[in-house]
Amino acid sequence: MSDHPPAPEDDVARGGLSGHVRSHARGLSEVVLASILGVLASFVFQIASARYLAPAEFGLLSAFLAVVSTAAIGSSSLQNIVTVQTADALAHPERPVARRRIPVDALVIGAVGGALVAAASPFLGAALDSSASVVLAAALCIPLSFVFADALGLLQGSGQVSRAVWWSTVSLVLRVGLLVIAIIAAWGIAGVIGAVVVATAATLVGAVWSARRVPRPAGGAFTRDGAAIVVLTVAFAWLTSSDVLFLRAGEASALAGSYAAATVLVKAGFLVPSTLSLYLLPRFVRNRGNRHLSRMGVLVTLGLSLATSLAMITVFALLGPWLIHLLYGEEFAMTAELLVPVCLAYLPWMAAQGMLIKMTSFASRAGAAVLAVAVAVQFFAFQTVTPDVTAMLVWFGAIGVVVVASFLVIDSRHARRTDPAERTDA
Repeated sequence: MSDHPPAPEDDVARGGLSGHVRSHARGLSEVVLASILGVLASFVFQIASARYLAPAEFGLLSAFLAVVSTAAIGSSSLQNIVTVQTADALAHPERPVARRRIPVDALVIGAVGGALVAAASPFLGAALDSSASVVLAAALCIPLSFVFADALGLLQGSGQVSRAVWWSTVSLVLRVGLLVIAIIAAWGIAGVIGAVVVATAATLVGAVWSARRVPRPAGGAFTRDGAAIVVLTVAFAWLTSSDVLFLRAGEASALAGSYAAATVLVKAGFLVPSTLSLYLLPRFVRNRGNRHLSRMGVLVTLGLSLATSLAMITVFALLGPWLIHLLYGEEFAMTAELLVPVCLAYLPWMAAQGMLIKMTSFASRAGAAVLAVAVAVQFFAFQTVTPDVTAMLVWFGAIGVVVVASFLVIDSRHARRTDPAERTDA
């Protein structure tokens, strides 16, 4: 795969709209394949670990993964920043690039984050009902994940999206392979956690090597655009994951468990906008001045996200009880009743994630402000109504609708502000 693939508008010029669609279909199919394989590998790792470890040990692994997953939100922000800045730099070769090859931002943020988690390991260990050694292992993963994200951002921003996704998938698949070795060798919980650390380190080396020829953009994480992208990424992640935390905090343990089981299935629908984000983000950046292609990309992401949500609602309405019985067992009967309402509440958020791609592409400060306000509104609403699940879902869905509408308005105004001289006729 070439380092700098042709822009989509070049495909239109050479082969018309059908050639343009075929070109995107080829690229997307490889990204989708890698993403699905990664999801399956992650699922197999969780199931195999649960069957191998004792319940107490699996609780330790869950605490480790909780810290790693929280850090992953920050590293995703860095990947988005590097992706946007790299794509923008390659679209404007006259702009200066950084002379350094070392990922200073990733090393600084990762080292600080890892050090803070390590320093707080006694407190976090007690809060997570875990041991300090498990938290320290998670702290070791944090700088690795940030450097890994930096390399993936360089690949994604330069148009090598499938290569970036495959490195992420290889990391997840390698975890499974190392887990098998740990099980055979009877290394216990240390071997399972070690599989995650070693897999991350090994694929980090490969991703950095693959991105070695991509010029590093002159900007970085510590800029106004970088701060906007961080807020967009972190706030959206919180908005779409805090519902389970609020419900559990509302002293409704059994209900929270059933609700969490429903969200696991519903959130599978986020695979579609997440995959589109990986593929379309650098293209949105490169084609900021092409209003026609940008509008087409927005409509495609919205359409596919909404179509996925509606398909899931239909499936859950028809087969929900059967799916829950098959996957979770009879004790999760309440989950079957929650599937359709939860999916309806998440529908606008799947559309919002599709629009989040466009907001991230131009580091929308207005979009970041909307999500920051949404976090505050959701916090006070959930604090008031929890554990009333119906009221919580109504608030959740309503906030999602407002966020989508706000994103559409922001995108429309941004398109009108684009200099007409920069636009290209499709």
